[in-house]
Amino acid sequence: MGTNLSVPKDCGYTLVSEKEKQILVKNEGGDQFIIKKLSANQCVSVCFKDELNVLLQLSHPHIIHHKEIIKDSDCSYLVLEHCGGGDLAQKIKNQKEGKVQLSENEILDWIVKICMALKYLHDQQILHKNLQPESIFFTSSGTIRLGEFEVIHQRSTEEQTAENKPSYVAPEILNGKPYEEKTEIWRLGCVIYELCMLKCVFPAILSLETVQKVLTSSYEALPPTFSEDLRQLVNDTLQPDPAYRPSVSEILTRPFIINYLRKKNVQTIKTLYRTLEDLRALANDLERVHFNTTIGSLTGGVVGLAGGITSLVGLILSPFTLGASLIVTGVGIGTAVAGGVTAGASNITNMVNQSSNRQKIKLLIKEFQENLTSTVCCIQNIQIALETLENQFSTRNDSFYNAHPGANVGARLGRGLGGIPEIFRLIEVVNVGKVAAHAARAVRVAEAATGVLSALFVAVDVFFVFLDSREIHKIRQDYASIESQRESGSSDQTSNNSDTTNLVPSTTQQAEELKSETMKFVTKIKETTEELQTILDTVRDAIHPNSETTN
Repeated sequence: MGTNLSVPKDCGYTLVSEKEKQILVKNEGGDQFIIKKLSANQCVSVCFKDELNVLLQLSHPHIIHHKEIIKDSDCSYLVLEHCGGGDLAQKIKNQKEGKVQLSENEILDWIVKICMALKYLHDQQILHKNLQPESIFFTSSGTIRLGEFEVIHQRSTEEQTAENKPSYVAPEILNGKPYEEKTEIWRLGCVIYELCMLKCVFPAILSLETVQKVLTSSYEALPPTFSEDLRQLVNDTLQPDPAYRPSVSEILTRPFIINYLRKKNVQTIKTLYRTLEDLRALANDLERVHFNTTIGSLTGGVVGLAGGITSLVGLILSPFTLGASLIVTGVGIGTAVAGGVTAGASNITNMVNQSSNRQKIKLLIKEFQENLTSTVCCIQNIQIALETLENQFSTRNDSFYNAHPGANVGARLGRGLGGIPEIFRLIEVVNVGKVAAHAARAVRVAEAATGVLSALFVAVDVFFVFLDSREIHKIRQDYASIESQRESGSSDQTSNNSDTTNLVPSTTQQAEELKSETMKFVTKIKETTEELQTILDTVRDAIHPNSETTN
């Protein structure tokens, strides 16, 4: 990409790696992004500009965040979220190579979240048009994200558009009809099938035989090891006639999907409460080392400062490494007590001067936010699904069912007429109005949580930057001064003692600064956990609107 790399750099991004027209960069806080190069002659199209602007406005927990567009004289760059967990195609390949079938719960979890992302798009009359395993990604925390929209895929690579991929092309496209929402449902069915069988539903090579199989939806059925609900879903999404495929909203209205969402939400909330306890443990450990170890160690001189900081970082990491870093803490305290300039410097260099320590804590915070926003999204979808079911069974004037008498309610929602008793049971046992009220509250508190967690992100950066840039810099200066005096061959013991003594006031001042920054960080963590506790309680109540629950 040559000198054009200066454009992202001028906007605060540092190059990590470059491959073809895709660049991996990071910002000053260490967060990584993908930059895709778009040629200038493609970007001048008014239609394309409008499509890009639409992408920038998208906000959903299971859609990749498109951050900004950077313009240059001869090209433009699209900056988007980097998903460090790879894509779905790679996961399928790994499972196939290991001959290990994905569990139905895992498949269902991904399907539901892809459906929620598609519903968000379809509700705004937006089509993805490139739904396939290669366009479904995972964050470093494992959250699934829908990305690589056709508008980007087509203009950022020289490959054919996804519509021309034989194994995913829908019958109506082969018949020359336009791409629409139900075409996306066909592609969804192809993805679900590939997750279950670890192979494409139709041959990847375009031939007359392939075309015939697609037109008649002729494929190897899922084995009975999968549930009837999942097998029926594949069958319904791969209907040759688009009119008989369910919409994404109807898929999310199926009772087995609603029940799965409710159970999944309960599990996720429990995990989030445990994360809060980890954050509280972090604050308590920092406070304890502040009073019992760090202060005493730091006032002893440069070596004490080395041990104190190493102890501090060890305790910071302990909640996230299942206690393994407590060994590091022990080493730090030992250094503080026993001394040893070389050992102290080594520990600091290995522990504090690595950005991975900061990133581990930030990853935990990011995972908390991803799980929280996903849970709230699930609650909203449960509310909409229940309201839809209630409305469908309270009216006889549904235009679709009047126009298609063969497509009865039970069939559209899964398992034919056999699914109706389960639908009635859901409506009867759940207070739909109460669910709606709690869902609205959950959305409000989730928005508040974004600001709360953002503030904690800043606090993490401030604290670690303080440790890294000030403490380590000063310690290295002091070590360099001592080593320089030793190498000079000076035999004046009095002078050496005097120089060493002069280090203590400076180090003591650093100790006071560290105490202050540590307590600021501790206070921020404690404030954040209290606010998040209230938010989680509200979200928990939205999951159990009909009963009192405990965490």
